Amino acid sequence: MIAEERHQSLAQLVAQGDDRAAEVIGAALRDSHWPACAEFAEALAQIGGEAAKAQLLRALRARRHHVRSAAVKALAILGGNGVREAIHLLADDPSYEVRQDVAEVLKGRSGPVA
Repeated sequence: MIAEERHQSLAQLVAQGDDRAAEVIGAALRDSHWPACAEFAEALAQIGGEAAKAQLLRALRARRHHVRSAAVKALAILGGNGVREAIHLLADDPSYEVRQDVAEVLKGRSGPVA
């Protein structure tokens, strides 16, 4: 039931689609665990814009590797100036999963990265 409530709340925030919604989802992303972090990161990619991008870039510095990995994948979808460079900085991440996602994104397997 909690996952369903989270999904409904995310849908409302994505529909709202403003900077405040991106801020709320970004905070939830940085404090989340797998698999919720993937939902939060995808929601930010759906919102799009500079505020969502800023939240995803901030998530690249999260303590949990699942959050960093989700942010990499969402940024690949979102694209934009500076995204490739920011993702590339995680090429030597301590987590194998993050390094693998970075490699896939930079090779263009996960979507359009600018």
